[in-house]
Amino acid sequence: MEHLQNLKIMIKVMVIVLHCRDSSADMTRKLSVLVGTDVTLSCLFDKLSKLAEWSTLTIEWNMLDRHAEKSIVYTFEDGKAHGNRDGSVVDTMRLLESDASLQLRNVTVGDEGLYTCRIITPVVYIETTSLEVLARPSLLLPEKAAVTEGEEKTIQCDITGFYPEKLAVTWHIQNGSHTVPAGASHLFRVCTEMAIHNPDDTYSIRSGITVHSSAVRDGEMCIICQVEHQTYTQPYNRSVKLTVQAPAQPLYSAVTLISVTSVISLLLVTLVIGSTLLLYRHFFEAPPSVSEISQPSIIYAQVPSDLKCTIHGASQRELKVKWLRLRSRADSAVQSESVSLLVSEDLSEQACLQSDDRHHTSVLTVCLTVAEDLTKYRCVVLCRGKSFSRETTVQVKVEPSFLQISSIPQIPKVEKLLVLCCRVENFYPQHVDLEWSRNDGEQVHTVTNFGPFSDHNSLYSVWSEIQLVMAREDERAVYTCRVYHSSFPPLGYKDVLYHINTQGTPPNVMFINCEPRCPLLNEELTLHLCIKDFCPEDVSVTWTKDGETIHSGVFNTPPSLNINGLYSIFSFLKLTPNNDDRGSKLRCRVVHSAQREPEERLFTLQLTDGC
Repeated sequence: MEHLQNLKIMIKVMVIVLHCRDSSADMTRKLSVLVGTDVTLSCLFDKLSKLAEWSTLTIEWNMLDRHAEKSIVYTFEDGKAHGNRDGSVVDTMRLLESDASLQLRNVTVGDEGLYTCRIITPVVYIETTSLEVLARPSLLLPEKAAVTEGEEKTIQCDITGFYPEKLAVTWHIQNGSHTVPAGASHLFRVCTEMAIHNPDDTYSIRSGITVHSSAVRDGEMCIICQVEHQTYTQPYNRSVKLTVQAPAQPLYSAVTLISVTSVISLLLVTLVIGSTLLLYRHFFEAPPSVSEISQPSIIYAQVPSDLKCTIHGASQRELKVKWLRLRSRADSAVQSESVSLLVSEDLSEQACLQSDDRHHTSVLTVCLTVAEDLTKYRCVVLCRGKSFSRETTVQVKVEPSFLQISSIPQIPKVEKLLVLCCRVENFYPQHVDLEWSRNDGEQVHTVTNFGPFSDHNSLYSVWSEIQLVMAREDERAVYTCRVYHSSFPPLGYKDVLYHINTQGTPPNVMFINCEPRCPLLNEELTLHLCIKDFCPEDVSVTWTKDGETIHSGVFNTPPSLNINGLYSIFSFLKLTPNNDDRGSKLRCRVVHSAQREPEERLFTLQLTDGC
């Protein structure tokens, strides 16, 4: 009898263990949301679990942000709710319906991360949601601008408040019905600055185009600033109308001649007084003060930067400011090989003087290359027969253009070797530090570094590698490679993350776009589809028209590895529609090993006579 009782107890324990094991959700949902909106993170637990009372229910919402830092967002324990983020709410009435979904109001970039819902009823249930936060950029561009005949005009496009940082800016010129890239002509110069990190974690960037009046045909031109960003399904355009205006002509009249005669007469009367004042100012007035040359905290290669020299205590007509660039040149005929000559280059015509009463700032704008690192600049101020000289040395930086962690194999396996490689490429100067850590804060000390290596452009690259035998508890762990370099703004580093995923990541299939937007009869068009953020890299893409597979005109780009360790490709279809193709159904089918089922995108071919 006692043996039978013990057997019943063991069976109950096994049922509870198996139920707890099956109650944890393995799938990670993915959500994308715009900054400033509200979002609900779903968490529906087992409806068969009966709640005896509120005290038996425990809810924990944890969040792992993009910097691999873990925080508690919301808890419900002993019948009491605690929200650590303003605007985080779980509807207690819906808990009775087994719904512990978390509502986040007024989402910011800081809310991006991996959210985990853990419920104890006392059965344990775990569900995860990956939240991607996007911020759509705002563009500021004047509607109209004018350039003086024979001169140049710079037009600036300010792009603010976007996230993520990746954004492309291009300029186009429209003359009549033809639109061409601005880079196709030497009459246009485009300069785009590096993105600036805003306090709210969004980014801003400025891009400018300089146009010579000779490039404007028929006195008028349309200039387009085009922005490509993840928040736009297609490139976003703003345009400015540029016109040519005639130079100002001097006006002479009888009134002007009388005024000039009067001024000359007054000058003769005040000559003695003026001479006396000049002598007094020359011998007795205090000399002007000249500040040291100021420069930006970071000067990036190929980005315009201002060097400023400020003068106080003098009038503008007394001043003459010269700017010199000092270069080293060995001259063996005059000196030994160990000594160099400083050769000066006059840049005064490139500088401008900004005056306010007796306070003046001379500004020299430079756009340097890596080869001009550690160049010296001298500002010489001439005032009342005296000379004041200031010097500064400019250090040029290049922020890495490539930061990425790749893995071998692409899909990690438990109890197998996993190699993670962090690649940091195209930076300057060469000194760089890399640190590895896990999401639990544990530092990785067994690291192998390769480089830095230099290329023909004097830019450097470095690789850092760690190896580990993946344990069961490493699944869904996050490894971070923190890169320290002097080109990064404060805090002076950037983090690259790698999320261990043994199941693979299904692709994010975008919508089909058409170029041109309004297809025309008997004119070639291109359909293209972006397939992004998937792993492993093998993916199958098939195009069909009205149910029949298309073999010609299809082109797929090779998979490219993104900074998040996932892959992306573009698929293109070129065709020339005829009259029979009106209303045809064009489908693109994407098949990947991590999908539950294939995904399709549909494009209906509507032919028009023009937009």
